Amino acid sequence: MKFKYLLTGILFLVAGSIYAQQENNKVFSLKECIDLAVANSPRLKNSLLEQKKLNYQYRETMGKGLPYIGLSGSYDDFVSLPTQLIPGEFFGQPGQMIPVQFGTNYNLSGSLEASQLIYNQSYFTSLQLVKRMMEQNELESVRLKIDLVAEVARGFFLAQVARQQMQNLQSNLVKLDKLYDISLQQFNYGLIKKVDVDRISVNRLNLQTAIDNLEVQYRQLLNMQKYFMGIDLAQEIAFPDSIDVATISLEAAPSLDDHIDIRMIEKQKQISMTNINLNRSEFLPSLNLVGNVSYTNQSNSFYLFGKSTDWYNTSMFGLRLNVPVFSGLQKRERVNQSKVQLEQIKVTEADTRNILSVQTADAARKYTNAINNEIRQRENVVLAEKVYHISQEQYQKGLISLTDILNAESSLSDAQSAHSLALANTKIAGIDYLKSTGKIEGLISK
Repeated sequence: MKFKYLLTGILFLVAGSIYAQQENNKVFSLKECIDLAVANSPRLKNSLLEQKKLNYQYRETMGKGLPYIGLSGSYDDFVSLPTQLIPGEFFGQPGQMIPVQFGTNYNLSGSLEASQLIYNQSYFTSLQLVKRMMEQNELESVRLKIDLVAEVARGFFLAQVARQQMQNLQSNLVKLDKLYDISLQQFNYGLIKKVDVDRISVNRLNLQTAIDNLEVQYRQLLNMQKYFMGIDLAQEIAFPDSIDVATISLEAAPSLDDHIDIRMIEKQKQISMTNINLNRSEFLPSLNLVGNVSYTNQSNSFYLFGKSTDWYNTSMFGLRLNVPVFSGLQKRERVNQSKVQLEQIKVTEADTRNILSVQTADAARKYTNAINNEIRQRENVVLAEKVYHISQEQYQKGLISLTDILNAESSLSDAQSAHSLALANTKIAGIDYLKSTGKIEGLISK
């Protein structure tokens, strides 16, 4: 008897400690969990870095259309001047080649060269292509956020349900403890057999084992949430005990245009059409403005910068026009390849819309069924509690057997477990429905 009361006291102390820790822990709402997960996700950080890299790539491409300015200079010291052969007719010696050295020993030169792109359709189309790629990467970030939100929301609701089930089992354990006290007294008075008392003990141990297993699962769910939220595993966190049972209104014919998969495909179509325009632009001419200013100094005497009287200026400016005429049909075939790629994307879009329509309809049916099942299981719990309380009173009065009261307790525990499972299925089905219709982005803070 003393051992039994001591064990019961220890269990209550442990349970009280757990609840005290729950009250002292930081309680996170679903919105706070999602916001922290989005802010600390390594995958999203990499996506933002990729966006930064694409922005630099855009600037690099844009720089090709900005003016080019270059300075160059040279210094030549001819130890031996170059020799050229001149026909002898210039010197009255026909039929011979006369070697002659031209130039000066020291030559200095400096020049300033500048150019500016006036028209190049490939350049302007390349800018559009890089912009499309940046927009595609932004959509990829949105896709990562959607997947992350779905994972965090599922873990959040599963952790809530696991804790609720733990509380139910703790409550049932208290009921069994009371039943154990009653049965022990009945045994002492010789009203029941020792085996009846042992049957209650077995049920108590099984219930405690179930609580321990749920505790492990609950801790695993919390640790995974900490990982998503970027919180140290040593920090204790908690979620609200009350589970929001509000349902999501189903749309009769939800539009798929806002679904991330369709938006990604639309962006791929834009990129493909831009590629077609880029390949076509190679058939068009390009025009550049060029200019050059240069100074040269030639002397047979060494001067650090040459004598000012020996510097000679040359300057020019002009236009450079490049008109493609024939390139072996390579450009045309690249255009044809891009057109085929665009057709493939259109086929993928039609197939994706069909798949999403099927998935959305299935998600709506599953969600509706989960809601109905949760309502039935909730009513079943109320009924099972009523049956248990009546059975408990009847057992205390000796109107029913121990088997009947144990069956009532088992039915109550099963009903509570079934309701917890139904509640978890309802919340997860709701998340799946929001994701299938493209509405889950509403859970992300702007």
